[in-house]
Amino acid sequence: MVKAVGGSGGESSAQKLLAQTSHYSLASLLTLVGGAMTFPLLTRVFSVQEYGVMSLIGATVLVGGTLGKTGLQHAVSRYFTEIATGKNRFSLRQLYATTILGMAATSTLVMVCLMLGSRIVPARWILNDGVRGLLFIASFLVVTQVMESALTNLLRADQKSVALMKFQVLKKYFALGCLFGGILLVSRSLRVFYLATLVSDVTSIALLAAALFRAEPDARPSRAAFSSALYRRLLAYGLPMTFGYELAGLILNFGDRYVIKAVIGEAQLGLYAASYNLCQYIQSVFISSIGAAIGPITNRMFDEEGPETTAEFCRQSLRDYVLITLPVVAGLASVGGELLPSLASSRYISGTTIIPWVIAGMAVDGAASIVGTGLFLYKKTVIIMLCVAGSAVANVLCNLFLVPRLGILGAAISTLVSYGLVFVTFHWGARRYLPVRLPWGTALRAGAASLIMYGALMFLVPGRRFVTVGVRAVVGAVLYVGLISAIDLDGRRLAVVGLRKLRARLGRFAPR
Repeated sequence: MVKAVGGSGGESSAQKLLAQTSHYSLASLLTLVGGAMTFPLLTRVFSVQEYGVMSLIGATVLVGGTLGKTGLQHAVSRYFTEIATGKNRFSLRQLYATTILGMAATSTLVMVCLMLGSRIVPARWILNDGVRGLLFIASFLVVTQVMESALTNLLRADQKSVALMKFQVLKKYFALGCLFGGILLVSRSLRVFYLATLVSDVTSIALLAAALFRAEPDARPSRAAFSSALYRRLLAYGLPMTFGYELAGLILNFGDRYVIKAVIGEAQLGLYAASYNLCQYIQSVFISSIGAAIGPITNRMFDEEGPETTAEFCRQSLRDYVLITLPVVAGLASVGGELLPSLASSRYISGTTIIPWVIAGMAVDGAASIVGTGLFLYKKTVIIMLCVAGSAVANVLCNLFLVPRLGILGAAISTLVSYGLVFVTFHWGARRYLPVRLPWGTALRAGAASLIMYGALMFLVPGRRFVTVGVRAVVGAVLYVGLISAIDLDGRRLAVVGLRKLRARLGRFAPR
């Protein structure tokens, strides 16, 4: 995806970024197919109000999971390469044991607190008494989420992208089987939905742990390998990330849902959640995959090759990120009005107005993680905390002002504004440590090509649902690639690399 940076080491890192991004993208694409089957099942089996309840419970479990992780998933990513390259006195065996046992203990504590809270909290705070039992069941998901995060982040830090891809895909389809079996064969209720989710999570994590411990004997946790000194270091890095980055990030992601519920009701929340979830599916394939690949590579590059090489690598990665994500935003904006009702039924069509705003916000958020790389590499967790927490406060204030006036569209606009603030503050905060120059020319050219593509697609085969989506996706891709290749050197390079890889893949299946 990116050009060579410097000598052979830069070229190797660029190739590794391309390979790992393709692994994460492929995994996300395959899980997206599974999500495309789950999404219409849930939106058709459950009412719009029940879908809103699921959204609130999901947000509550995510908050619990964030507290249970205590930020160690971020610390693992940063400390793994230091330990692996001998720049830290601890061993990888200690890192594995300390991470897994520490996160298991804190997640269990949070689960118990959530269980007790579901029993004693006033009913008016949790919509109705029926949600009380659902929260009790869902509290077990805190432990499964945290332990999955522990294991997968250890794999990601070790750049085992293929193993991680296999797990994500297999887990998705096993969960899909559990959901279909539970909902269609047992009961079409939210209780069965959460029980099926719990069964699939526990089984998947147990199999992942067994595979990891068999492949990496040092990964098997033991009480003797647990290091209190290392745990304190991980917490010192992780706790500010938990309260200032993770929890504030959850407010950015889900705080608007509580405002929507309080101001305009569960039905509007269901509409908003369905459109938002559709954007997250697209985000996982085209946006999050790049960030998942860049993190471990920049950590190792920084420790082995220094800040200058890392900064140039980030600059080139940001240019390519812009070239890829801007047409994704324009493309989803052009097909969202046809895609969402095709998947979720026509009951959700009025919620499609938020799609362009939400996917644009997600794209800006992905860029923020690149321009803010220096803050993570230099462990400036306090600055990260202040940036994200300030943006979270702005998000809540924007929602309180805009939702009563614009409805769910106000919440979507608040999402874009808040992520824009994250981007600006990350770029400003990281400029002293690892400055990443903004690619204004690339952004203008990619933006112009994306707008032309969007304008052309909006009049193409309207009202045919999946047919419209398919035609616009193909025509839009060809049109954008042609336009950006003609006006942007990096765009031309990406197109050539993509064509070569496509030919190579097709050549594998050619008859001999």
